[in-house]
Amino acid sequence: MELVYKKNQLETTIIYGETFASQIKSASIKSKHLFLLTNQRYYDLFSEKLIQLFDDKQEIDWYICKNDAHCNNLKELESLLTFLADFDQQQDFLFLGVGNEGVVQLTNFLHETSVLTSDCWLLPLSIQSLSKSLIHEVQIELNNHPVLQSSVLADKILYDHTLTTDHGDGKLVDFLVFIRCGLVCSHDFLRMLFKNYSDATRLNQQSFNGMLDEMIRYYENDEQMIDQFGRLFEQGFLETTNGHLLSSHMKRFLGCLLQLLWSQEVNQFSFHYKNFIIWLIRLGFPVDFPEQILVSDYVEGVLNCLERGEKAALLKEVGEFDRMEQPKTEDLLTTVEKYKTILKEIRG
Repeated sequence: MELVYKKNQLETTIIYGETFASQIKSASIKSKHLFLLTNQRYYDLFSEKLIQLFDDKQEIDWYICKNDAHCNNLKELESLLTFLADFDQQQDFLFLGVGNEGVVQLTNFLHETSVLTSDCWLLPLSIQSLSKSLIHEVQIELNNHPVLQSSVLADKILYDHTLTTDHGDGKLVDFLVFIRCGLVCSHDFLRMLFKNYSDATRLNQQSFNGMLDEMIRYYENDEQMIDQFGRLFEQGFLETTNGHLLSSHMKRFLGCLLQLLWSQEVNQFSFHYKNFIIWLIRLGFPVDFPEQILVSDYVEGVLNCLERGEKAALLKEVGEFDRMEQPKTEDLLTTVEKYKTILKEIRG
């Protein structure tokens, strides 16, 4: 399957349902200096397999990033530029980003801003990474906050599900991308997820490939809103002393749940929130708000973000955007307390 994806006068070609090996065979890249950026984990898993796909005489260099989802940071960028400083600027390069969401952003940013002449291909190795490949505003972070930004889409995005490791926690992280699409863009899509992935067994056994086309189209229309949903409420955990108890993906997951509940509290729309949480528990999502994080500390963390001018998307109802808004302190407190009460009712 091949799709042309367009955003703000930028476009990329997305290829999925085919192997990366078949794409390499049909591509004219022998004259290019190949520069691969990847995470340590994926280098260990796939480097030997990937090298075999290229011509023996092809000039190949690797840059290995940390496994952190936020490896698109200023420190990593500085190390990368130091590594590239002595490269021949007369050569044509193919930058190939292979790995997680941080790597695809770092590769795209490098391609757009480097003095080296390059094409850029991305090989995202998860749905989460694929979704980040679709965001046309790529960012470099400092202390988990964006400090540099550039508008760019890769020349090609190649999604080869045979290279993905979609099981366990990784499958849950990927599924959250589809949940965000439903919450922001389509209640019907969320209902379909509920029907087709009713428990952890079905979630782990069924492929997501049949939903990729729909997901890509949602991103083409509303990439920023889908990508940022839960972001403000996630940032609250980053600001607290015990925020480290939650992984980066868990912070975003809880952020999405709290932003949804805040929207419902403000706009009083009809949605079976408790049943939604029960479904997520059946799927295997860890929904608990850590006892070690005080509600007052968390709310103060969100308020710190509001002082920097940050806002959150308020839903008119599930699947329909209302407006960007800064949550009120009393609404934040009510939302978190109600969330904890709902969990107590579910746990009995």
